[in-house]
Amino acid sequence: MRLKNLLICSTLISTLLVGCGSQSKQISSNITSQNVESENNTEINNDEVKKDIKISVASVSISQVLAEMNQEIVGRPTTKLTLPEQYVNIAEIGSSFSPDFEKVLAVGTELLIGDYMFKDKIEETAKEYGIETFYVNTSTYDAFLTSIEELGQKIGKEKEAEEIITRFKEPLNNIKDVNKDLKVAIIFGSSESNMLATENTYVGSLVKELGVKNIADEIINSGDNILETDSSGYINLNLEQLLKNQPDIILRFGHGNVEEANKAFEKLFTENPAWKNLEAIKNNKIYDLDSNIFGTSANISVDKAFIELGEILNEQQ
Repeated sequence: MRLKNLLICSTLISTLLVGCGSQSKQISSNITSQNVESENNTEINNDEVKKDIKISVASVSISQVLAEMNQEIVGRPTTKLTLPEQYVNIAEIGSSFSPDFEKVLAVGTELLIGDYMFKDKIEETAKEYGIETFYVNTSTYDAFLTSIEELGQKIGKEKEAEEIITRFKEPLNNIKDVNKDLKVAIIFGSSESNMLATENTYVGSLVKELGVKNIADEIINSGDNILETDSSGYINLNLEQLLKNQPDIILRFGHGNVEEANKAFEKLFTENPAWKNLEAIKNNKIYDLDSNIFGTSANISVDKAFIELGEILNEQQ
């Protein structure tokens, strides 16, 4: 599946969190890159539920979900990232975007669970080996919750799935008095490039849930958009458009080598004096999001992400 921008792709694959596709497509007013509906395109029936099925998981973030469901697995992703403790000594099956199907078979896998963004890289081979698959959509908040519910149904863990979903939703009930007129710019960057995140990205979808305005979406809907987007939901960063729309707050989060990404952020903001004309910079309203909580795809820290965003937004009262 080619969902992500080529520029983001090489770094995101190394983080094993998200995938990417072709570089850019001309934006339209009806971006449809992310869907809340089931990405597995199947009905989950009672006779399909397999509580004792041998499961392998090809994603670190999804392994965290399965761990909270107390689900046993026979295969886990090969990664340098932190896995749930109970899965550390489980047999490795290869990377999230390219599982080694000889290893997948060797551990007796009956159901392989992966990230939907890698479906095109996995599905054909899985069918050749006769292995059933299930994909979790980590692209946005709503899509993630829907996938967790369906996963619970699929493996007979409905109660556990509902508990996770309830935990993810709880902070929204406790975040009060957020100024809905606040305008936020979400800058997503690496050591090489920076982009703006729309509501069709994970962090953008969290901001949308909190009810504040996303500059990227205002730019898209303005009618005089001169930027480009891709199916991942990011648009090219353009200072002229930021100056025109004037965000009250700038949220920044890096990927890949986060330290290098932060250095690139500082260079970006200092090398061009025009950045100082942004009200958010004048008022020192720039916030670096915790890379252990925020990323390019949804993860088990959704509730913590909401709490951190709520604290930032409530500071603006």
